[in-house]
Amino acid sequence: MAGAGVMLPATLVGSAALLLVDVLASDSLSVADYGLYGAVRRAVQIAGFVALLGMENAVIRVVARAPAGADASAGVRGAAAWTAAAGALFGLLAFVGAPWLATAVDDSPHTVDALRIAALALPFWSLRTITVAAAQGWGDLRPRALVTFLVWPLTQAAGLLLAVKGLGLGVLGAVAGFTAAVVAGAAQGGWHLWRLRRGRAVSEPASGEGTFSAMWPVAWPQWVHGVSMALYTWLDQVLLVGLAGATAGGRYGPVAQLIPLFGMGLGALNSAFAGVIARKHAEGDRAGLLVQYRLVTRWAVVLAVPPVVVALTVPFSVLAPWSSASPETAEALRVVALAQLGCTAVGSVNYLLIMSGRPRDPLWNAVPAVIVSVLLSLWCIPRWGAAGAALANGAAALVANGGGLLQVWRHLHIHPFHAALAKPLLAGVAVAAVSWGAQQLLGDGLLTLVPIALVGGLAYGGALLLLGLDEGDREVLAALRRKVGR
Repeated sequence: MAGAGVMLPATLVGSAALLLVDVLASDSLSVADYGLYGAVRRAVQIAGFVALLGMENAVIRVVARAPAGADASAGVRGAAAWTAAAGALFGLLAFVGAPWLATAVDDSPHTVDALRIAALALPFWSLRTITVAAAQGWGDLRPRALVTFLVWPLTQAAGLLLAVKGLGLGVLGAVAGFTAAVVAGAAQGGWHLWRLRRGRAVSEPASGEGTFSAMWPVAWPQWVHGVSMALYTWLDQVLLVGLAGATAGGRYGPVAQLIPLFGMGLGALNSAFAGVIARKHAEGDRAGLLVQYRLVTRWAVVLAVPPVVVALTVPFSVLAPWSSASPETAEALRVVALAQLGCTAVGSVNYLLIMSGRPRDPLWNAVPAVIVSVLLSLWCIPRWGAAGAALANGAAALVANGGGLLQVWRHLHIHPFHAALAKPLLAGVAVAAVSWGAQQLLGDGLLTLVPIALVGGLAYGGALLLLGLDEGDREVLAALRRKVGR
């Protein structure tokens, strides 16, 4: 759990920074342009997963399992070269086909140019992701903390301020800021990986674990899974713009940005847990794997409950910074918050399957989730707009994660459920009471979140202490105190 000391603070700071960037975009653009900006960005992110060829998790697993004294950097370079080439190819196709793609996203005059600017990011997206994955496999989480949570939002913010606020380029400037952030992230990840590699005086293996050839059996099913996951996670925003218009996409934009907030604890802990799974499974330590799985899941739920409860009780206060928010946005926020809590409660199911040598299994969860996402989007969005998109997104996520939970039990015979998992849910009642009281006194607004964060946070922590901590919880808290003490 030492990696959590790096990833949890970085995730909190980075998530706040990304939300501020999105608020800046919402306030700088019209509702329709803000919706177009979100849809174009999502379309490029989906294409980025296609171009990755499934190599991200393959790199983590192969690097983490490389024999002692073997250097996996040759395999990493091969993965980076292949994915960058694939990114360049898809970027070229998107650039040339932008007029046709624009008809599927939105037919406004800026859409073609916005798609072409964003397409330039695709090869750099691959490089950024592979370099961060390699360092993660080696157990160094600083590149992800820097690239994903610091370089990324800071560059986007600078691009928005310069291109949108300063030069008045509107949605084209916002997309240019997104592309610049991808390029900066690739440069930062590559530089840090070079520094990490420079300190490793080891020999290249001729074959087996640690080489590029060992990545393909893991990568190809991960490619299908990664693309499917990107589709059911992000396709809602693209389909919403296509089916209901860019203004509806603008209404939904804040929800799309807030979705990661509810699962950020699990995402941060997964970064530290992925390599642990691969090592413990290789050692045959099922008991240790179960302990870590339950510990990670419990703390992920601990971190998820407060934002979920606040979103359920005072959604208009949460959405106050976004000028594009509406009552429809608030309902959508409640739907995705509940769905994400359910997904968090099952824990790191996909990582458990992938890192334990069953990379094909998540396909049987992701493909049905895509089908659910598309069918529900087609049915719900014309009827309920942004709330319909949220229903499709939440249902698809629950299908994928619920299926993964069943597979983990079937193949590894472990599950995350135990009595201690209910404690954060019970403690969440204290947060709900504080949120309701603050709303009654101050109404709906951004300032209402201040007493909720202060008093609600203390009430939540106090309730958890009253309910009792176990040995694993104390170890996590001690590790965090040591980290802060440095």
